[in-house]
Amino acid sequence: MMVAQIANGFPAGIPSGGGQSGDSRLVVLSNRAPVRVIAEDGMQRIEPTVGGVGATFMRLLERRGGLWIAWAGSNKTPAPLMLPADDPRFTMMFPALGEREISNYYYGMCNCGLWPLMHLMTQNCRFRASYWGSYRHVNSLFAQLASTQCRPSDQVWIQDFHLALVPALLRQRRPELPIGLFWHVPFPPETIFRIFPWRRELLEGMLGADLIGFHIDAYADHFLDCCETIAGLEVDRRKREISYQGRRIQVGAFPLGVPADHFATLATSPKVQARAAQIRAGLGTPYIILGVDRLDYTKGLLERMRAFERFLEICPEYRRRVAFVQIAVPSRTRMDEYVELKRQLDEAIGRTLGRFSTEGWVPIRYYYDQFEIEELTAFYSAADIALVTPLRDGMNLVAKEYVATRVAEDGMLVLSEFAGAAQELREALVVNPYDAEAIAAALRQGLGMEPREQRTRMRALRARVSANDLDSWAQGFLKLLAAARPASDRYAAAN
Repeated sequence: MMVAQIANGFPAGIPSGGGQSGDSRLVVLSNRAPVRVIAEDGMQRIEPTVGGVGATFMRLLERRGGLWIAWAGSNKTPAPLMLPADDPRFTMMFPALGEREISNYYYGMCNCGLWPLMHLMTQNCRFRASYWGSYRHVNSLFAQLASTQCRPSDQVWIQDFHLALVPALLRQRRPELPIGLFWHVPFPPETIFRIFPWRRELLEGMLGADLIGFHIDAYADHFLDCCETIAGLEVDRRKREISYQGRRIQVGAFPLGVPADHFATLATSPKVQARAAQIRAGLGTPYIILGVDRLDYTKGLLERMRAFERFLEICPEYRRRVAFVQIAVPSRTRMDEYVELKRQLDEAIGRTLGRFSTEGWVPIRYYYDQFEIEELTAFYSAADIALVTPLRDGMNLVAKEYVATRVAEDGMLVLSEFAGAAQELREALVVNPYDAEAIAAALRQGLGMEPREQRTRMRALRARVSANDLDSWAQGFLKLLAAARPASDRYAAAN
């Protein structure tokens, strides 16, 4: 879609869709925007960059009106946009980040500090004062922009660890606003979180919110532990509430879902079914195992390759009868850790291919690429087993997407016990991702499982994925956030 370039931006508090000024709009803040803006001949061409959660927020904003504040993904700052182009309902605005801020805030503090810390990969953590200084500054830019644009009746929903200081910074400026924060990654135990040099400041930044959501109970409990022992705050474990600066902050578990109906519809489309059949024919084996991940050290890719190699060692009856397809989406390619990970993965795949490949059979097909949703759904539909074995993951939506595509109630999911999704998807074959023998045994069990047991397990998995889909996740969080408004109003009146 095409949108005319807006040269001068918007004045403070501009109504950006959503009806009259008294209506409650949704204001979303996230690190990255769900669109890429490309300037051409004085116009701005918009291309979507994400599906899933980003698409859900787009639908919410189109329905309610409001504002999305996000980094554009580069040091070029586009002018504000009104979306959708044919019937504007909400505004998208972009804080201006320079190259130094991007380097220290995003690649530094977010990717070298907080990301490995949250995933318990402390050996990968690098904490530098320059990183933290840029992180604080960028968070203040987001908070300042939101404070000038929000109406008193708006709901603010801040996304993830990139913007952990924004809730407190925004509350200082706009105490009347109900503010929610959702944490999309794990939250570590208190003993791990303690190593973070700015641990108390991060907690106090998060506590500017009225409602803080995590994927599962364990992450919420870890956060409560940190507030109690590190910040010395009063915590009500039964209600999952924290007393802070005269307010009661509610903490909850909100397992993230996927657009289950959309994946089921795609899976039954003639185009996707034809492509799935083509994939199976091209691989030429009775069985297909599929892995889909960003190329990230938290995803357990090296451990998974060793486990598949072990499977071929102890299950010779499946040689020439199974193909393992690994899709690895390029990620953070300018960071040394990810360059080294790709090298090690290439070597691990090469070793297995060298050991087991025979004429007419290649045991591993490796795609270092990002696929469109239809192509990905075709691979889901073609696979007999989805092998999802991250070393640590906040939720893992690949597991749920695979289940959503299994409209015939066949197939099997092998899932890491350290993915948040394992708390819900109990009928999967749950494994320790560090245990190659256990993964190999689960692959053998899944491939040899009777169709009746497959249907029983998959029917239960699909029912759970459908009941807790992406829309129900969003609505559940926003319903509780709306209930936080009276508490915010009382706080504003008292101050």
